[in-house]
Amino acid sequence: MIKKFFCLVCFASFLFAVDLKKEFQLLESTSPVVRRNAVARLSRVRNKDVISKLKELLQNDPDFGVRAQAAEALGNLRDRSATSALIKALGDENRNVRATAIVALGYLRDKASVKPLTDYYKTEKDVGLKISVLNVLGVIGDISAADVLIEALSEKNPRIKTIAASSLGRLRVRKACEKLVECLKDADKNVRLYSARALGEIGNKDKKVIKALVKYLESEKDLEVKVAIADALGKLGSEEGFEIALKAAKDKNVNIKRAGLRALTSIGKSNDDVKNVVIEAWKSSDSRIKRDAEMAASYLKIKLPKPEKEKK
Repeated sequence: MIKKFFCLVCFASFLFAVDLKKEFQLLESTSPVVRRNAVARLSRVRNKDVISKLKELLQNDPDFGVRAQAAEALGNLRDRSATSALIKALGDENRNVRATAIVALGYLRDKASVKPLTDYYKTEKDVGLKISVLNVLGVIGDISAADVLIEALSEKNPRIKTIAASSLGRLRVRKACEKLVECLKDADKNVRLYSARALGEIGNKDKKVIKALVKYLESEKDLEVKVAIADALGKLGSEEGFEIALKAAKDKNVNIKRAGLRALTSIGKSNDDVKNVVIEAWKSSDSRIKRDAEMAASYLKIKLPKPEKEKK
């Protein structure tokens, strides 16, 4: 059996093997489509010569599609020797190439790219590309991006503020809390939602932060945002959002229900009502709700009924 499996693996490797000599020749083709396809195949090969060739194409190929394909391939190969080439590509004349280079830098997660990315953010006018940079800065996870992310919370565009808040939460930037609290009164729902989530992720248990969250919990009209604030309060050790979380966990809307179950888990308070809600959610045919209910039961020490099969 093992021998058969080994043979199948070898056969599959043979089928998908890339002939580097042939592919390198195809990269010299006058057809951009042929060159693009060759680059796509080379993106499966983590080899120094391949990476070197891809970097050369990214910088010098006359076709923007080939350059973008090369950037994508370098990101997929996750080789940090490509960082400098991808940083240079941020100055490419073509938007698609710049966009792909930003995403590729996110895949590499090289801290050396943080300063170039923040500098690029300050000069780029394209909102979509600015948003992509903010997201990638959160993915890379280096605290040196904090100041640019905090400044982005003052931008007029709500999408920019939303992604900035999300990345600040990932980085757990404590000095961003004051600005994130201000964002809880933003006119845009998503800005308020992600700011609340970020405050919970950052975990700053400062009394001023908790007091502000309680204040906005009372004034907020949107249930999804209210639950996010309740969840954040729970992560900061406050039970102030308990009733909101319980109400949400009973809601018919799947996303609200799931958020409510997670908030109850964060708050860590249980009573008979909570037990009934969690057990009822656990019986759901929706695997996502069931999974959140199992998590809540585990943290709140709620004993779930045995499945019918086990009873038999």
